[in-house]
Amino acid sequence: MSNNEPGNHDEALGKLLQEWRANAPLPLHFQEAVWRRIERAQASAAPAAWTVIAHWIGAVMPRPALAASYLAILLTIGVAAGWTSGRHENARVKGELGERYIRALDPYAIPRP
Repeated sequence: MSNNEPGNHDEALGKLLQEWRANAPLPLHFQEAVWRRIERAQASAAPAAWTVIAHWIGAVMPRPALAASYLAILLTIGVAAGWTSGRHENARVKGELGERYIRALDPYAIPRP
């Protein structure tokens, strides 16, 4: 059995490690240097927005067929909403232009409801 296996417990070594204390003084501004290194590591580790979006797309839609289905459904909903909105706006403008035409021909005419 090797000394590096998890089942091998050397009690003397464990006791020695528990009693061991470092008495050497720390270098000047040691703590500040450690925090600067941590901040630099975190700043460089922050992913770019494009990377986050690409990862999300890759995780949410791993299958191209599913992605194409989502895209087709969203496009259909967008086209239907635009077409409906356009029809209502067109009807409103058409009625308004009709009333203006009637008023241009006969300024005293009362518009029909």
